[in-house]
Amino acid sequence: MKSPQPAEDPIRGEELIRDAGFSYLPRFLSAQEAEELGEYFAGLRPLWEQRYASESQSRRGHKGRLTRPVYWLGAWQFAALGYYSDPDHQHQNCLAAEPLHPLMTRILERLRDELKLHGETGPLPNTCLINYYGSQPKQGRKPPVDYARLRMHRDAEPGAVVMLSVGQPAQLEFVTPGADSPEHAQWVRNRSVVIISGPEYKDRLYHRVTRVRYGAAPVLSSKLDDFDVRRISVSFRHVPPEHIHDLAELDQHARSVVRPYVEELAQHSEHFARQLEADSKGAGEG
Repeated sequence: MKSPQPAEDPIRGEELIRDAGFSYLPRFLSAQEAEELGEYFAGLRPLWEQRYASESQSRRGHKGRLTRPVYWLGAWQFAALGYYSDPDHQHQNCLAAEPLHPLMTRILERLRDELKLHGETGPLPNTCLINYYGSQPKQGRKPPVDYARLRMHRDAEPGAVVMLSVGQPAQLEFVTPGADSPEHAQWVRNRSVVIISGPEYKDRLYHRVTRVRYGAAPVLSSKLDDFDVRRISVSFRHVPPEHIHDLAELDQHARSVVRPYVEELAQHSEHFARQLEADSKGAGEG
């Protein structure tokens, strides 16, 4: 692994990097591809999810809402159910979602050789999390509240994680919990791709986004009210298909947690409207 990079001096994000377990591919997307994805992201209806299923859980000194709005494709992993992890948390938390955008599939196909460098020779990622980073006016607060960050975490799905970035540069850091400074800090720029895998970058180190710059271009938008989007990132992962369920297949607890979100999604998504209809029909027949 590369020498530790202090937080105050992150790598600028302009050069190609292929390290053991870490690839950074600047300008991997064409300008046209980034524009097409930006238009697609602008048409989605991202959600502000609650991190916990009940108020009692959120009172443990943690804030209830996620630090940014999100949208999932392939399989929706609701925060309140806990995210997918192999092997201890595989069941009853992945809801079948809309398929990946065709352009995303083509981009992943182009990454096959790069993924082989990370030991990935099997199926391509089949699910992704779309993160909207930006700021939002809040009554009585000046300047607007900045939601352009992501808390320290690890992705627990099997295999490599592919991160695609559109918009303003973000500071991505890899850290050991409790350490004073990150072991690796990297500016992630518009049209770039990051791939992480293996025992160091994916399993031992946690990663986080600490800030996103302000800039005039590219211009991004969303269906969120009073939300200024500066960056959108997509993290692709693979979830075994047998662990992805329709709403009607989830147990009673999981359905009760996610149904309000599905009702919201169904207002603008034919896929989730069908999920809701099938679940309601099944409950009526039961």
